[in-house]
Amino acid sequence: MTSQLEVIGTATVPWLPPTHDFRPGLATLARRAEENGFTGLLVFYDHMVLDPWTVAGLLLQETSMLVPLVAMQPYTMPPFTAAKTIASLTSLYHRRIDLNIITGAAPEELHQIGDPLDHDGRYARATEYVALLQRLFGADEPVTWNGDHYRFRNLRINTRLPEHLRPRVFVPGSSTAGQALANRVGHVTITHPEPVDRFAQSFAATRKDSGLDLGVRVGLVARPTAEEAWAVALDGHRVDRAARLRTLLKRESESDWNRRLARLATEADVHDEVYWTGLYSTGRTGAPLLVGSYDQVARYLDRYLALGVTKLLLTKVDTEHDFRHTNAILTRLNS
Repeated sequence: MTSQLEVIGTATVPWLPPTHDFRPGLATLARRAEENGFTGLLVFYDHMVLDPWTVAGLLLQETSMLVPLVAMQPYTMPPFTAAKTIASLTSLYHRRIDLNIITGAAPEELHQIGDPLDHDGRYARATEYVALLQRLFGADEPVTWNGDHYRFRNLRINTRLPEHLRPRVFVPGSSTAGQALANRVGHVTITHPEPVDRFAQSFAATRKDSGLDLGVRVGLVARPTAEEAWAVALDGHRVDRAARLRTLLKRESESDWNRRLARLATEADVHDEVYWTGLYSTGRTGAPLLVGSYDQVARYLDRYLALGVTKLLLTKVDTEHDFRHTNAILTRLNS
């Protein structure tokens, strides 16, 4: 693994209500990720899964260095509650917690809670939300804030953190509003990337002089040979008419990255012999997969790194088997 590259896995968070004890599996995953040199684990949020802050606490308790990357949705809690939660966990474990700022890609969830804001309005609210959090993490004195979405007068909640323990802010998305959010309050800008040549001309080109770290989220399916890898990737895979129609509809999605991936998926399942949209087309993941031999996938990843990518967010690396194959790729990035 290159010295600059940070690898962040995904914590598999079960849907509620739990039907059995998920704690041992999450604890094992956290320890396994740390043992394999992963920087952190991304903890998702939607209305149906376990609370991401509770999961983050478990990850902290089970490891000594792993950094939870928690999906932070501004409508779920007031900023002073978020600041108190983050500062409390950070103080208890003397570890940083990073934030993955999300603004709502599922229209049904926004309707459920009566969120009146449009796409750009949600990004504007998130910008103010993160700026206020950063003020609360850096201030000794009471905070007064008069914004478009939040107002506080002489708020004192004792959430100041030393600079090295303040959250890094990851901002997903490639829309104009997403880029504005990243430029204003972000540290890392991330996306589900297009094939590498298109990525070079689109997302990477627009972020080149931003001063932000660049991250991509992908899945990896690699084996000693390409034939073995594709056999694993295509096992049980089937894209029916309903899945194709859903993919066509996503071409009109409010989400910029969703539109991009949907257009790619309708053009072809496979690009550059490695980049695969098959699982995206069936709705089993929101990210593309890189499929091939260890050497093929490592070479393709290396092309992203050459464009400035320093954060690699991976989907579904859970078992010892998964980590072994992933390490076979990552070690080749050094050679």
